[in-house]
Amino acid sequence: MTDATIFDQYPLDQWKDPAHRIMDRFSLAGKKGFVTGGAGGLGRNVTAAWAEAGADVAIVDLPRTKETLEPLAQELSERYGVKVVPLYCDVSDKEQVDALKTSLVDELGTVDVAFINAGVNVPGDDADEPYEVWQKTIDINLTGAYLTAQITQHIMREHGHGGSLVFTSSLSAHNANFIAGGPSPVAAYGASKAGIYEYARYLAAALAPYGIRSNAVSPGYVWSGIFEGRIVPEAHDVMTAPVPMHRFGTNEEIATAVLFLASDASSYVTGTNLQVDGGYSVY
Repeated sequence: MTDATIFDQYPLDQWKDPAHRIMDRFSLAGKKGFVTGGAGGLGRNVTAAWAEAGADVAIVDLPRTKETLEPLAQELSERYGVKVVPLYCDVSDKEQVDALKTSLVDELGTVDVAFINAGVNVPGDDADEPYEVWQKTIDINLTGAYLTAQITQHIMREHGHGGSLVFTSSLSAHNANFIAGGPSPVAAYGASKAGIYEYARYLAAALAPYGIRSNAVSPGYVWSGIFEGRIVPEAHDVMTAPVPMHRFGTNEEIATAVLFLASDASSYVTGTNLQVDGGYSVY
């Protein structure tokens, strides 16, 4: 191989190609993906972002979310002209996740992108948490991430194509969250989210030869339905005091970061953690 041939693979000015459109790299047109924790605020917004970007999407959550997922899937399908289907699974149950693999292939044909997002923050998650709180948190957050990542990368490898896995980590994976001078009750939650980030990093190394990328996104304090009616202005000010931007993030701000990591716009990004926290982690 001559030097000229070697360096031809590194074009300097792709934009000179008349057909080149940089925004096309953010498109998911023709891609197939799924989102776990799909009934939550972040799951709904990522599903909508991926559908708008052109992907067919399976939105996955527990059976009790049926009344939320079915109308949402229909609305997004009609709005964006793509296929959005609800699927039901407890991600901590291996048999259910194995069945999910079959359902994903049956409904979508394959999987190109996955947002591994299902998670819980169980009350009582502090230094004296009972075993049951620890176990439930690890089972859903960390083991659930492992199980769904396994079926995803197996589908990609069995079908002979690459893809992108995006995991939801958290600022709690990197910080002992303090609110009003004391630690937040996120002991097992933080441990599980740190494990998710490290697992995503490992998969990035192991799956790169197959063209599969693996990254995590770490949201900071994000305004969602769980705060509605519970956060008074004074509490809002206390929570956002350590955030340089002095506000909550929005689900859409996290969803656009996830879209970047799922799309070809991030084609040279793997094994990283994108912190979307208003600057909380700079301290």
